[in-house]
Amino acid sequence: MNTEATARPSGRVSAVLFDLDGTLVLTHIDFVAMRAAVQEVIAAAGVPAEVVKGLDILTMATRAAEFVRARDGEAASQELIARAEDAMVEAEMLGLEGAGAAPFAAEVLETLSAKGVGVAIVTRNCRRATEAVLARTGLACPVILTRDDVVRYKPDPAHLLAALECLGATPEVAVMVGDHLMDIQAGRAAGMRTIGVLTPGRPDDYFASENPDLVVKDLRSLLSFVLGGL
Repeated sequence: MNTEATARPSGRVSAVLFDLDGTLVLTHIDFVAMRAAVQEVIAAAGVPAEVVKGLDILTMATRAAEFVRARDGEAASQELIARAEDAMVEAEMLGLEGAGAAPFAAEVLETLSAKGVGVAIVTRNCRRATEAVLARTGLACPVILTRDDVVRYKPDPAHLLAALECLGATPEVAVMVGDHLMDIQAGRAAGMRTIGVLTPGRPDDYFASENPDLVVKDLRSLLSFVLGGL
């Protein structure tokens, strides 16, 4: 595992993409309750449990909608998607109570921007919750792509590539920063360098299976890696 003490950038970095929840902001979203609510919507639509077994929440909703579309048609599929989305948005908004910026988040965003590095947020959260938590924390970012803004979202690299297009940057000069394995998976699939943010409570080897270019315990520690090539 590379740490801030050992890792060095391999060339100039022109753009940094950040995950939101757990990386730039700290919220209290109850994902267990969110999953249960979406499962209830799916069950009410008559979708067999095995169709969505083992899937993450967003993929559960998508897969269930595909099943309903094939069985009952487009209107029924769209109704399921709308109900599942309502359940997810409700959980996300409830989770904003007491939310705050991650340590050094504002400093890092401001420093990168001042150095001419493009920054963007790529999040699986909805647009409504994303804008609300950024307003609450006072964090500013010129490019924000939520799940509402793209057809395919993380871990699909298309989400990241869309953000890079907005910044006018290419993967070889970009870095993906996130606190989840899917952030590292998405970054690597997009051809970017990757930085894992080790949040409190996770073991030091949490990112071992994905081997990001760097693992840090706070955002400020990534600056030397990102700015080292400037």
